[in-house]
Amino acid sequence: MKLKIYLIFQLFFVLISCSNQDEEIVPNENNSVNAMIYSGVHDPAQLIEINSQLVLFASAVEWSTYEFGSNNWQLGGDDIYADGNPVWYSGSNLWAPSIFKNDQNNFRLYHSAVTNEDNHQSKIGYARVNTSSSEFIFEPTTDYVLESVNTEQPFAIDPAVFRDDSNRIWLVYGSHAEGIWMTELDQTTGLLKTNPTDKTWNSSDNRFIEIANYGGQLDENNIEAAYIYNHPENSYYYLFVNWDTCCNGINSTYNIRIGRSLSPTGPFIDKNGTDLISGGGTLFLDANGEILNNDRFVGPGHIGIYNHNNGEYFISHHFYDKENNGEASLAVWHLDWEDDWPKIDIERKVEL
Repeated sequence: MKLKIYLIFQLFFVLISCSNQDEEIVPNENNSVNAMIYSGVHDPAQLIEINSQLVLFASAVEWSTYEFGSNNWQLGGDDIYADGNPVWYSGSNLWAPSIFKNDQNNFRLYHSAVTNEDNHQSKIGYARVNTSSSEFIFEPTTDYVLESVNTEQPFAIDPAVFRDDSNRIWLVYGSHAEGIWMTELDQTTGLLKTNPTDKTWNSSDNRFIEIANYGGQLDENNIEAAYIYNHPENSYYYLFVNWDTCCNGINSTYNIRIGRSLSPTGPFIDKNGTDLISGGGTLFLDANGEILNNDRFVGPGHIGIYNHNNGEYFISHHFYDKENNGEASLAVWHLDWEDDWPKIDIERKVEL
């Protein structure tokens, strides 16, 4: 499941990159497609502009920066808790972050903090990110948001945080098990809005809202990596989810599905009119690169949308690079909108 296999083949890359964190990393020389590609990235958060540069957070948890016009990503670091873990977590499995801007120079980096993957024992918490200088400072919090303690609950990984049109903040999360859920967060604390000391889901708890489930025939509920985008120029909220399996290199079967809603809490409906709770989800990116017209892009996952300051939209995702021994990598594409549905533009070269 999530990242266990991936971490093995990623280890070599991490050891090299950590040896010189100031080294500039240039996109692959053999990149003949129009995407921007950055190797060695898994479970990326949505891109965000901080201090006039692009910033990428990804497992485990690492961060990289991109100076506009440079064509270079630069690895900033790979341990947000280098000075000590938060008091609520003693492990080292930090996965799948989500960056959220609360106010000016006030960012929260939500992430998974897994204790036992097989038993779905995990917490979701966040670090405060001080961006007032060129070197980010990550400050642990004394409390966490929520947790899962067994396989009968939504697995507390893959957080994604967004703000709705009423200025309410929502956390989307979940993997396998009970599927994808969301819950409201408190503006000030960043924790659960209601009864924040009760951090575990149960089926009768109305603080938690179900929004998606897997539509396949497998016994396991193979859905995760949910992300909701609140479009600033139309009335829709877009829910992206991953189906099937990641972390097996070019044998990964990850594919991305989509639905939309006029409400931040759903129901999210696909192009055929099916609710994602009922297994709906229009195919957005397939597992083998057919939609992208290039079989290099295997098992895409963890969608994120970035609205540049010139009004252009870009979409990012990880994939397993068939031209680079299945290396987990980031791709960034131009994004268009047709009939209020997103569509990747593979014809325009990304130059940021």
